[in-house]
Amino acid sequence: MKKTVKTSMVLLALGLGLSIGTTDEVEAISESPYAFFNELSIRETVGTELDQVYKNKYKEKIDKLDNDFENNLISNEEYEKLFDKLTEEFEANLLEKQSLFNDYQLFKKEELKDITSFGGEFELNSSLSGFNQFSSLKIIQGEGGNFNSFRELNGLKELREVWLEGSNQLTLNSFKNSPNLETIILKFNGFENYDERLRNEGFSQTLTTDISALSNLNKLKQIRINACGRMATITLKKGTTSYRLFDPIVASKQFEGAEMNYSSSIESDEWLEWNNLEGNEEYLDFSWRVEKGSNFSYTGEGQIPIRWK
Repeated sequence: MKKTVKTSMVLLALGLGLSIGTTDEVEAISESPYAFFNELSIRETVGTELDQVYKNKYKEKIDKLDNDFENNLISNEEYEKLFDKLTEEFEANLLEKQSLFNDYQLFKKEELKDITSFGGEFELNSSLSGFNQFSSLKIIQGEGGNFNSFRELNGLKELREVWLEGSNQLTLNSFKNSPNLETIILKFNGFENYDERLRNEGFSQTLTTDISALSNLNKLKQIRINACGRMATITLKKGTTSYRLFDPIVASKQFEGAEMNYSSSIESDEWLEWNNLEGNEEYLDFSWRVEKGSNFSYTGEGQIPIRWK
């Protein structure tokens, strides 16, 4: 089968949401000039952002054309011809993009690099798969998603602002290669889904206890992270009535000089401590807060499950 035909068939399968499996099919996808995103909400937002990119480019060209005409650099006849040509190209490109999306839910990879911002509502437990193709992305923000990984954003050198919701992430290593990051606002609710949250049977997702990966991001002007979740299970011997854990939360260097405030059975700036344990507790609750000025905040609530032995 010819490569062009094979690639077209694979792209059609992607657009219809069918499975792709063989080595040849995977190769065809990697060589394809088109991109596909699993989440409908993401595809719709990408489409909206690309529409705006087209409009902005068209406006820039028309503005330059107007300027050339006003400065007598082109004649009236030349202006009208160029105006018609630019308008035809704009309408043709927009129509091609809309047809590709409507027929196959696909986008041209080369155009994704022109998207500088992405914002909207994400589906529950979404994936950021494919976002590494937004090489010029500066801002990403949205509600929902509950992303269990931000690794797809790793290495986006132009990224300036991140406003997202996540879960089940111990560290923020995914952002350590974003040197231009200025604002990071994250919320981790500690639950896999809404039903789990309603049952209120304790956190099920890993607690984000270490944000030190942000330390080398020297352009950061704002950090606001609120994290909920559970730590690793501990084993306590029956009859144990107290437990102490020293300084489990690791902040980034942006918080140097700020005092950590832990709350458990006691209030402390160095450790967590629980007293008067009865031997039937399922987990140990605690919270923390560390702030520096009005722009840096790292707060959260955690649970430590107990295995009594």
